[in-house]
Amino acid sequence: MDNASPSLLDHPVPTEITGAGSLAVERFTRLLSGFVLRLLIFCFVIALCGVLSRMMPGDTLEVMLSTDFARGLGAGEVQQLQETMGLGGGIASQVWDYWGKLLSGDLGYSIPHAAPVLQLLLTALPWTGLLILGAMPVFLIGGALAGIEAGQLPGGTVDRWVTPVVTVLASLPPFTGAVLLLLLFGILWPVLPTGGAEPLFPSTEHLGRAMGVLRHAILPMLALALHELARFYFLARAETLNLAQRDFIVNARARGISPWRLRWAYIGRSLVPACLSRLSDTLTGLVSAVFFVEIVFSYPGTGYLIYSAILDRDYDLLQGAVVFMAGVVLLMNWLIDGLSAHLARRG
Repeated sequence: MDNASPSLLDHPVPTEITGAGSLAVERFTRLLSGFVLRLLIFCFVIALCGVLSRMMPGDTLEVMLSTDFARGLGAGEVQQLQETMGLGGGIASQVWDYWGKLLSGDLGYSIPHAAPVLQLLLTALPWTGLLILGAMPVFLIGGALAGIEAGQLPGGTVDRWVTPVVTVLASLPPFTGAVLLLLLFGILWPVLPTGGAEPLFPSTEHLGRAMGVLRHAILPMLALALHELARFYFLARAETLNLAQRDFIVNARARGISPWRLRWAYIGRSLVPACLSRLSDTLTGLVSAVFFVEIVFSYPGTGYLIYSAILDRDYDLLQGAVVFMAGVVLLMNWLIDGLSAHLARRG
C-alpha cells in the first residue's frame, strides 16, 4: 500500500478555489437574507396599512352620502349598501376579508372610480415613473459633476458659489420646492404648464404629444431633482476629497492625464458604488417626495391617486396603492443593494 498511487484526497484543494467558493456562498447568503428581511417588512406594511386606513374618520359610504345626490336613503338601504360595499362588521372582519383577497392576487375594487385597483395603478404608475426616471439623471449626473468640481479644488470658485446654494436647497422640503417652482415658472414668469400631465387638447401626432407631455413634466421633475440634488453633491464632494489623496489619482496627475479623463475614468468610476448605495436609500425619499409633488402640480400619478383615495376614504385603492408601491420600492432597493455590493467588491 505504501507504493500505491496517491489518491485525490492526498492533494489539497487550492486556496483560491475554496476562497472563491466561500465568497460566492457569502454573497448568496447576504442576498437571501436581504430578500427575507424585505419580505418581512412588506408583510408588516400590508398588516399596518389594512388597520390604519380604516382608523380614519368616516368611510367610503359616508363620503358618498354627504353629497346632495345621495341624501334621503333609509336606514335599511344604508345598511344594505354597507354590506354590498364590504363595509359591514368591524375593522377586524374588514381587514381579514381584505387580506384574503390580497392573498388571491386581488387588490380590490375602487367604488368612487368604478374600476379595479390594479387597473388604476397600472394607469398611474407610468406617470410617476416618468417623473422619477426624468429626475434621476438631473440629481445623479448634475450633483455628481458639481461635487467632483467642488471637491477637486476646495475653497475654489465652484466650491464657494455652489455649496451655499446646494445647502439652501437641502433645507427645502419637496412641497416647498414644488410650490416655489410653480410660483416662479407658472405665475411670475409663465413659461411652463402648472398642472396636469398633458394639454387639454393633446396633439394627434406622436411627436407633438410627446413634447406636450415633456413640457408638463419639467416642473415636477425639477422639484424632485432639487430635493435629492444635495445628497449626491455632498457625497461626490466628500468622496472626491478622499480620492485626491489616493495613489492612483496622484500618479494619474503626475502622468499628465487630461482633466476630463481624470474626472470621468478615475474619479467618476470610483464614485459609482457609493452613488448606487446612496440611490438605494434615496428611493424611499423619492417615492415620498413624488407624493407631494404630484399633489402640487395635479399630476395623475400614484401620489395623486393616493391623495384622492384618502379624501374619498377609498380603502381598497389606498391599501392597494401603498402595498403596490411598497413592493416596488423594496424590490428595487434589494436589487440596487446587491449591485452596489458587487461593484464594491470588484473595486
